[in-house]
Order: sequence, then C-alpha cells, then structure tokens
Amino acid sequence: MNLSLIRNVIASLLRDRFVWRIAWRNVWRNGRRGGVVVTAVAVGIAGAVVSMAINFGMVVQMVETAIETDLGHIQIHASGFSDDPGLDHRLADGGRAGIAALEGLGDVRAWAPRVRSDGLLTAPRASAGVRVVAIDPAREPGITVLADSVVEGEYLDGAARRVLLGRALGDRLHVRVGSKVVLSGTDANGDLAGEAFRVVGFFQTTSLELDRSTIYVRLGEGQRLFALDDAISELAVVTERKEDVAAVREALRAQLGTDVDVSTWEELAPLLVYFVEVFDQMAWIVYAAVFVAMAFGIANVLLMAVFERTREIGVMRSVGMSAERVIAMITLESFFLVMAGIVAGFALTGVGLYLLRDGIDLSRWGEGLRSMGVGTTIVPVLRSGDIVAPTVVAVVTALLSGLWPAVRATRALPAEALRHV
Repeated sequence: MNLSLIRNVIASLLRDRFVWRIAWRNVWRNGRRGGVVVTAVAVGIAGAVVSMAINFGMVVQMVETAIETDLGHIQIHASGFSDDPGLDHRLADGGRAGIAALEGLGDVRAWAPRVRSDGLLTAPRASAGVRVVAIDPAREPGITVLADSVVEGEYLDGAARRVLLGRALGDRLHVRVGSKVVLSGTDANGDLAGEAFRVVGFFQTTSLELDRSTIYVRLGEGQRLFALDDAISELAVVTERKEDVAAVREALRAQLGTDVDVSTWEELAPLLVYFVEVFDQMAWIVYAAVFVAMAFGIANVLLMAVFERTREIGVMRSVGMSAERVIAMITLESFFLVMAGIVAGFALTGVGLYLLRDGIDLSRWGEGLRSMGVGTTIVPVLRSGDIVAPTVVAVVTALLSGLWPAVRATRALPAEALRHV
C-alpha cells in the first residue's frame, strides 16, 4: 500500500457515509459468523480484564498491608537512618520539630512516634531474634491496624513492662498470655541491656513476616531500655488521602530542612513500587497476546467473507467503487465486529466483577499468601487503565486484521471477479 492509497482509505473512513452504512450491513449478513467473532472478542476481553483485576487486587493488598501494618504514608527519620537504621541515627529532640511541622499541616490525619531496634527475646523454652518497636499505644492505632489485630489477650495497656507479640512468634517461643520473657539488646551507648516483660497479648496481621519477627513495647520503656532519654527513631505519618502524600512530603522537607529524611512509602518499600510497575507492563503483554491471537481469527473470518463476496465486490468495482473505498469498507467491518465484542466483553467483565465483589476465598493457601503480605480473600481491583488499554489494543487489532482481507479483495480485476461463482 502506497502513501496515496493510505490517505484515500483514511479519507473514506472519515467522510464516506455510504461506506459506513454498507459495512454495517455486511457485518450482520452472516449472523452466525459475526456472532462467533463477537463472542471470541468478548470472552477474550472479559477473561483478560478480570484476571488482571484479580492480580492487581493482590498487588493492592500487598501495598495496603505494608502501609497499614508498618510504614504509614510517610516517615520522618534523622539524616542517614535509611543507610544505617540503628540507634545511632535518631531524632534527639524527641521529634519535636517534626511534630510541630505535622500539627501545622491540614492534610495530616495522624502521626505517631516510634523507637526501632533489634533485640533477643528469650522465653523459658526458646529464644528468637526480634525487631523491637516501641510505640505510643494511644497514637499508634491512627497509623496501623495493630490494635485491631489483637487475637488473644489485650493491646498494650497502662501496666508496666508489657510486650505484644505476633501469634506466629508466640507459637515459636511456646509462650502464652501472661508468660514472662526477657528482652535484651545493645543500647545507644553500646552496652548490653536487658529487661523482663510479661506477654500481654498476641496479634495476627496479613503480614506473616511481621507476625514472626516483631514485638511491641511502650515507647517510654523502649527509650529506657535502649538508653535514649526522649529520643525517637521515627515519626510515622498518615495523610488524609493518598493523593496528599507528595504535597505533605514536600511541605515537611521545606520546613525541616536537610537535617532529617522525609520518605514516602514508595521510597521506603521500592520493591512494592517495582511490583506495580511490572504488573502494568505485564498487563500490556497479556492484552497484546490475547488480541494478536484474535487478529488471526478476525482476519480468517473476513477473508472467508471476501472470498464469498468476490462477485459482489467485482460488481461494486465495475460500477465505479474505488479500491480505497473497498478497503475502507472491509476494514470497517472488522472494526464493527471488534467494537461489538468490546461492548459485550466489558458487560461480561462487569458481571464477573459483581459476582466477585466479596472477594475470592483463598484460605487454603493462606500461609503462603500471608508470607507475601496478601490476605486470604482477594478482592479484584479494576482501574481506568484496565478499560482504556484493552480498548486501544482492540481497535488497533481490528484495523490491522482487516487490512489483509481488504487489500486482497482489491487485487482481483473487476472482469475476473464478475466471472467468479
């Protein structure tokens, strides 16, 4: 096809109403054949979009689990903490500058101070290395779901020397509510420190890693154990909406300067961001694979239709219908078939997502899913891009798959086509 022919075909597609009318009529001349193509496109779209929605639902759960169980939307640390997350890099003023900045921002829903360190938790029958997080029990529920995740015993109460463990860690140490354990570690001065605590309760979250490795104590007791005075490791922040995260981060950076690091959850968990990016790339590959397979079916159907209508096309050519208009007509037939399939496909998608609105129960594989930070119930998540992407790919497929039969239809001379039986 030369450039002039392409321009004329496009002009016919844009301006020639007769070509549109005859193409629409031809689509439904053989209802069974057209129905097969429409059904194939519809099932392909529905299958691809629903499967992508389910997979993206898993990715969303991983992100939400990380945010709701630990990260929050933003964290404020002393400069250098991200490179060496230890007690040497701490907010020595108790985070007062950061707290003052946070209280002046209207898009901040909650904030909470924390102390982080590593330690050894020893029980009468076993011991385990743990990640120690000292929290303010009153403020932490505004950041994480910890308080709502307690499955046995109580959340950290006002009593002294209480520790909250993950259910998986408690099973590993063979302890129960009320058991005495000893927490030891290296304090800010480099000295060995240790203190006895009593287990106040067990929590269980969507993150198996958190349940296996993390314990929580009251903020003051963590500061005392690690000789921190009023210093803290971080301020965790949750904004009113995810869309506010970037603006809040920039506002905090402007007020706090370079002495502290203000990091979003994307910067704290780059692996999760990578998962989202890989998913987006995978979605395009899936859509392209589905429609490439469909393109051969559409081209084959149109080729059969062209062969059956060879005499008819010869008559059209003999009475003055140009090759460009024939190409435009057959290309439009492919376009109409695919668009009908798209509409039916998204209707099927809506039905499928409605039936799965309460999620898919995967409790049989619960432990494996929790190890990835995914719950046992997967709720599909459909984004606007999951509608735009397959529609764009489908339209391109329709136009390309109709070109071969269209060009072939114009190769036969009108006189030869008229003699075709």
